[in-house]
Amino acid sequence: ILSKTKPRIYRDMGTGSSIWLQDLKDNYGVKTDSSYSGNLYGLVEKFKSEINGYVLYDDECKNHAISICSAVNGIPVLENQQVFFDSLNIPFIDDARNYSLQSLMNNYEESFSKKACIYQKEEKSTFLGDYSVFLKAPHFFESPHHPITNSILSNMDENSILLGWGDDEYQTISMASSHSIMTHPADYAANLSVLTNFNSGINQKNHNIDIDENDSSHYVCFVMSDGDNIQWLLNWFITDNRWFGNTNRGKADIGWTISPALAELAPTVMNKIYSESANTLEGKDYFIASPSGIGYIFPEKYNALISQCELLNRYMEKSDLGIVNIIGNKLDDLSLYPYLSQPNIDGVFYYDYANYSIHNGEILFVNNKPVVTARYNLWGGFESSYSLASEINNLPKDCHSKNGYSLIPVHNWSNSVDSILNCIDLFNENITVVAPDEFIHLIKKNLAPQNQALHLANPNPTDSKSKIEYQANVNDIVDIKVYGVNGCEYYPPITINSLSNNLTQIMLDFEMLSKGKYLIKIVNSNNQTEVIPLVKQ
Repeated sequence: ILSKTKPRIYRDMGTGSSIWLQDLKDNYGVKTDSSYSGNLYGLVEKFKSEINGYVLYDDECKNHAISICSAVNGIPVLENQQVFFDSLNIPFIDDARNYSLQSLMNNYEESFSKKACIYQKEEKSTFLGDYSVFLKAPHFFESPHHPITNSILSNMDENSILLGWGDDEYQTISMASSHSIMTHPADYAANLSVLTNFNSGINQKNHNIDIDENDSSHYVCFVMSDGDNIQWLLNWFITDNRWFGNTNRGKADIGWTISPALAELAPTVMNKIYSESANTLEGKDYFIASPSGIGYIFPEKYNALISQCELLNRYMEKSDLGIVNIIGNKLDDLSLYPYLSQPNIDGVFYYDYANYSIHNGEILFVNNKPVVTARYNLWGGFESSYSLASEINNLPKDCHSKNGYSLIPVHNWSNSVDSILNCIDLFNENITVVAPDEFIHLIKKNLAPQNQALHLANPNPTDSKSKIEYQANVNDIVDIKVYGVNGCEYYPPITINSLSNNLTQIMLDFEMLSKGKYLIKIVNSNNQTEVIPLVKQ
């Protein structure tokens, strides 16, 4: 009912949620009406004109009932409630008890949105049920490897959204990514159909770069994990003493991940979080985009990555973010270039799924923007505050070396703001903690490759041949490869000619290749990589 009308009733979200209700009352003019609290029949009678009909169900087919209601704008009804709905002349539409998931999809598939689906276990059906109806999205759960799961996801548009969660993080994200679908962990999210209907200006307030730079310092950046977790942001994040509700927050620079999609899922919540951020003489809060952009994906498995990153670019502007945290399984510039070719993305913090810090703090540049990998994990089972401080105190103090910087993911479920502060207290004097934007600024200033080679693809798009003028000596070109956006390598004819001592012409013949988007990867003798997008029309 809430999803089909302007928000008039606001029910409690659970732990920590009263802050959102008060904020909506104070700043957005929301009026609440408690007369319908616990009064289902009164609520239905008031809004009966908004209901097309009812769908019968029992405890064994809750998801089926929600899916049917999503397709027909109905309301799920138990058999012992049927008489009441009949008395209001609300028509019977269907009986969810008669369907398997396959037969339900066969019957209603054309009525469902192709832009969103709800992947939710039956026992969690009271969460996201409203949003399923709001989005006209199928509401289902089955194994990632089940044929019906593949069938439903295959019917979705590229860059669509899966809300909910599965039994296994890797399998869930891998499954969705292979269909070019982004995931919002949201299986305990409530009231999204209400929160989505508000508008709010969204701006971070801490964009000042203010560093007393020291060439003989080791720079550390702490970033709290799990900002892609929508229900965490809606519930405990801002109130719990472990995280944003910690009274010691503001005593050090801390990076936080947050989903850019929150700018539309719950803009008033995002604005409230930003407005509560600290900015003191001791430290500030700074937000970056959570894995791996608008929604959690594995970039190397995502066939529509270029268009996804173009969409992300718009969301980065809308949510006032400039750095993206990526979780992937392959540190590959072909997967990174679509991100770093976007004007609203200044850099990437990269974690490997198997072990966030497996790349040991490696820093590389793609499109002349930094990709910074995690050096250590402040995480139960990895480093503690004490062991981490000992490791970092022994690292080089040289801002002109890659080893002079440490990106530290902080696991939110096993650590807290106090864990970060305990670690900082154990640092030597020449260890400097900075916020993510300052961290990227320092790395670009002190480590960016000099004399980056320039290039021009012409014509682009092309129907047959394209020319690249590459500012380097012909002998400095080590390798040229052509990839499709799915990562497959192609072998078009390539001709290389020297135009001058410092300019090389590369001719590519795309005549035999199918139309679509391609990436041209050029490696020079300085081990610098350039990736150039090209469209065959």
